[in-house]
Amino acid sequence: MSFSSEVKQELLRASAGQLPCCAEAQLYGLLLLGHEFSGRGVRLRTESQALAEYAAEQLHEIELAAAQVQRVGRKWEVTVREAERGRVLERFGHGGNELSLHIVRENFSCEDCRVAFLRGAFLSCAAVSAPQQQYHLEFYVASKRLAGDLCALLEEVELPTKMCQRKGVWLLYYKDSGQIEDVLAMLGAQLAMLDLVNIKIEKDMRNNVNRIVNFEMANMSRSSAAAAEQLRAIARLRAGPGLEDLTPPLREAARLREENPGASLQELCDLAVPPVTRSGMNHRLKRLEALAEENSP
Repeated sequence: MSFSSEVKQELLRASAGQLPCCAEAQLYGLLLLGHEFSGRGVRLRTESQALAEYAAEQLHEIELAAAQVQRVGRKWEVTVREAERGRVLERFGHGGNELSLHIVRENFSCEDCRVAFLRGAFLSCAAVSAPQQQYHLEFYVASKRLAGDLCALLEEVELPTKMCQRKGVWLLYYKDSGQIEDVLAMLGAQLAMLDLVNIKIEKDMRNNVNRIVNFEMANMSRSSAAAAEQLRAIARLRAGPGLEDLTPPLREAARLREENPGASLQELCDLAVPPVTRSGMNHRLKRLEALAEENSP
């Protein structure tokens, strides 16, 4: 089951026990943003049999219409009978012209009705990507006016969104994980929101570990390259003028590097007698490289 389907299942469970006005506002969101909402047809299409049956039950619960639920291809379709379409449209304050689709605010009887409507809209026309892959939540809306109304309503509940058009469909979308968490929490998908937070924490931890490992690997690579260059410099000095004329600190640095080719700079500092600072050991090794360069033919 996809993450989006899990969210919708949780939202259906969260719908139980809400006030009658909120249940009706949620049904309004389901139908208005469903497949069709006009005098030609009132239909909802969904991949969830449970959601289709819920919509039909709600229509029956408020004694508004008897709806037919049937499988159409891979989806489930809820269809209001032709004789009862007008009653459904009138109940929610709409005429039969689908071009005039908009959100009728008179269907919100209490403050919670707006959230209930948005929950219905999400159940009907939204999807959220699995957070393991990407952070993305979209509402798919057929008309520009309806998309604008939905965008305004989301802003009213402090969930501002972005809107664009793609292939004739208007999209309201979120790509920020924090905003998606806020949407899920407000609509009632608390468990899904917590799953998203936990996955984000795991991803951040994994990314931090990878950054640390990459940083350490880069440091090791640089250290190995530096040690190899130091060994070549010492070999040139030994083959040329020799090491006898070097100062005792430089001879010691050369000996320590030859005896410990894989040692880090700090490890060489600790092996010196007496111990020296990193800057001191680094200066000695750089001096050996400079002398080898000066004595190169």
